[in-house]
Amino acid sequence: MIDEKYTKYAKEVVRGEKTACRLTRLACKRYLSLIKKEEYYLDTDEIDRIEKFFLNFRHFTGKKDVGRPFVLSDWQYFMICHIYGLKRKKDNLRVTRTAYIEVARKSGKSSFVSILCLYHLIADKEHNAEVILAANSHKQASILFKMASTYLGQIDKKNKWFKRYRDSIKFDATHSILDVVSADASKLDGHNCSMFVCDELHEAPNGDVWRVLETSQGNREQPLAVAITTAGFDQSSFCFSMRKANLEVLEGRQEDDSTFCCIWTLDDEDDVEDKTKWIKANPNLGISNSEEYLETELRRARINPTLRTDCYTKLFNKWISSSEEWIPAHYISECQERFEPPCDIAYMGIDLAASWDLTAVCVLFEYDTDFYFKTYYFYPHDNVDDSPNREKYKRWVEQGYLTLTPGTVTDYDFILNKIMEINEKVIIQQIGYDTWNSTQFCIKACENGLPMKPYSMSIGSLNRPTKELARLILGKKAHLYPNPIDNYCFANCRIKRDWNDNERITKQNNDDKIDGCMTMIMALGTWMSVNHWDNTVEALNF
Repeated sequence: MIDEKYTKYAKEVVRGEKTACRLTRLACKRYLSLIKKEEYYLDTDEIDRIEKFFLNFRHFTGKKDVGRPFVLSDWQYFMICHIYGLKRKKDNLRVTRTAYIEVARKSGKSSFVSILCLYHLIADKEHNAEVILAANSHKQASILFKMASTYLGQIDKKNKWFKRYRDSIKFDATHSILDVVSADASKLDGHNCSMFVCDELHEAPNGDVWRVLETSQGNREQPLAVAITTAGFDQSSFCFSMRKANLEVLEGRQEDDSTFCCIWTLDDEDDVEDKTKWIKANPNLGISNSEEYLETELRRARINPTLRTDCYTKLFNKWISSSEEWIPAHYISECQERFEPPCDIAYMGIDLAASWDLTAVCVLFEYDTDFYFKTYYFYPHDNVDDSPNREKYKRWVEQGYLTLTPGTVTDYDFILNKIMEINEKVIIQQIGYDTWNSTQFCIKACENGLPMKPYSMSIGSLNRPTKELARLILGKKAHLYPNPIDNYCFANCRIKRDWNDNERITKQNNDDKIDGCMTMIMALGTWMSVNHWDNTVEALNF
């Protein structure tokens, strides 16, 4: 019989006695299910050891907390129970190998994780332990390291047992080390991590560091990889893809007992102004942060809308795209659905690239006043490894969303063959294309009987379809065939206006791609430039 204290938080959340979001409830429900599995048991002695280990340290920040022992909050205790308490009966090793923790800022996560790192350095019974602190930058990783070093100084003031350096701590008794590493994955070979932490994973430009450190754990019996982060802006990032994979596990669509995931956030239907909901994203509310602090930040966000997105994301842990974004991400998601061609008449927009840009081909169907968009993406095979977006491109290739064409430049014959393949299934009424760099392609396309039509990239020509595409999406009259590259392109779109309030999409950085959105606009603009009849004859009045 398991003592109630090891399941108290989880049971209170599941029963609704403690305010929590849907994702936290799923994590708690999953924990209660796992500890009942025949092949596992809950090592309460290990949980008690870690709880006592935390009590060796005292808080050193915050007026009311300085000098007080580190007592685990109920939500932190829950994580300890799941990550460290759940063991396999066959070998007494931990079940959890990967932990994804997402919680709002000022929740005490840095202090919590820094002491966990010390536990793995000192007390995890791992000889020659190697604990790694990594982040988006060396400076960021050093924040956790300095916190761990300060805590360690409380129990070893004279450096009798530990050797503390600028970027590392050595524990000679077990030949173990805690180290800060560069964010450059190319310099991380040779490690043999027993445990590593990636802090603020949402800021990572790619998953290279995570993967290098994770693969370095192959010789460890019970390694642990920890991602700890607040929500971010980039929903095409490595962090968001990891989040989505974890949600599959939480929601029961995938099974992976070795993964721990808990996300503290507001539910979609929650009003950020409702104070009673704040604890969902801020489980340490009243301990490491306060309602007064959140009220102050929310008030500043009301006065200055440019602060709103950052406030919602960091303090209420909501993944919200940049406030400068053309169309908010949730509108895009609501329009995404798989569909079969609703009719046999199609229009197209093509944005051809030479070597370093994406080539996008959008197919558009109009049926019963709704518009259906499906976009295909292509990129030269030999340029992927040199692209600043290589992490995304490789992931999209693996998932089947991006097609690589042979060579170092876009193979236009490959693109043409794809269009001809589509043309065999539907009737392509017209294809809008940008005349830049497309002369030879257009000649071959016309020779193959395709109805090519040049489409001007001037703001005057793009204004109407740009505004119309936004109207269709916001009004849920657009149907977008699911593709994460679409989401990426929409997230990069910014609006440029002239003095006459004409609009066209643009991007902030050269490495950001908006090609998919541009082809949607061109396809829609091509459709709008053609007269349409509904095959009915209206009565004439003489």
